[in-house]
Amino acid sequence: MPALERLRSAIAALPAIDQHAHVLVGPETECRLAELLTESADPEQIDAGREHPAHRAALRVLAETLGVDATEAAIAAARRGGFAEHVGRLLGACRLEAMFIDDGFRPSGALSLDEHARLVGCPVRRVVRIETEAEAACDGWPPLAECRADLQRRISDAVAAGAVGLKTIAAYRCGLDLPGPSIEAASRAYDTWRQSGSARLRHPALVSLFLADAVEAAGDQIPVQVHTGLGDADQRLATADPALLQEHIDHGLLAGRPVVLLHCYPFVRQAGYLASIYAHVHVDLSLAVTLLPHRAPELVAEALELAPPSKLLFATDASRLPEMFLLGTHWWRESLARTLARLVDDDFVDEQRARAWAELILAGNARRLYRFM
Repeated sequence: MPALERLRSAIAALPAIDQHAHVLVGPETECRLAELLTESADPEQIDAGREHPAHRAALRVLAETLGVDATEAAIAAARRGGFAEHVGRLLGACRLEAMFIDDGFRPSGALSLDEHARLVGCPVRRVVRIETEAEAACDGWPPLAECRADLQRRISDAVAAGAVGLKTIAAYRCGLDLPGPSIEAASRAYDTWRQSGSARLRHPALVSLFLADAVEAAGDQIPVQVHTGLGDADQRLATADPALLQEHIDHGLLAGRPVVLLHCYPFVRQAGYLASIYAHVHVDLSLAVTLLPHRAPELVAEALELAPPSKLLFATDASRLPEMFLLGTHWWRESLARTLARLVDDDFVDEQRARAWAELILAGNARRLYRFM
């Protein structure tokens, strides 16, 4: 039996911790698979995406799991046949030991974290989205000092209640080339924000200060997830390069505390480089694997070009549909098997060590980093 087949079988049996995902939506919310296999909101582009390899492969994988025809209509019909049972079937096939959920992203029809946890059949832990909590702390425009104190209370209370991590979406709001925290600059930015009347936190001086406040309140052992790389069309991709964070990783906002760079595509090599030189930096490919399953083995290989296997973490970034959890998990396992089999065949690692690396990537690294036992 070739190494690929043996590794594929072994990896399929391993438990996994989905260290970055989002809540499901309820059965009353209509949501099409094609909408979740692209980051575009353009209906024409969503329709064009049905010719993308990811869409065709997704239909095939889901049809095999559900025992239905490989069409969007048949998969949607299976969902309508019994929501809780449908979720249980797909999540059961994922073999997840736990999932860590950023509940700050709440699409229409989103379930609460408790509702989500009751459905998915494994332990669920919260990841706190900093910008969402900061916006809530600023509601009503109290003085900036009160906003900061409220944010820190929210973060410390969440950690005390069991939250395992923080997350920043600074890449969406202002880009990752953040200034150092400055109360003076943040005060000016806060006044400008208040006068604008917008509820959306966008100014880099404020994002930077609130990020500093949040990580201080959480403590230096709580990992900080950082969105990097591809995302919705309202971000500017060039400003989402994780390399822009190097100064803050080295001696700034993120120095000396666990950091997980999320998604990373097309900056996978930059992220792998950072994870190879800084002990506290880790890499997650999540959404990139789901959107590019035909290239995912190469992305895993790119992440491992410089970063050791102890720095790569499995995640799906799934949201809304349980199908996305299944697809992300399936393609991650397959990509990992293919990448590791290639290293075995090329005599860079023996098969026993390759299986140990797979266990680290799928769950062991997350257990250690998030202190989840």
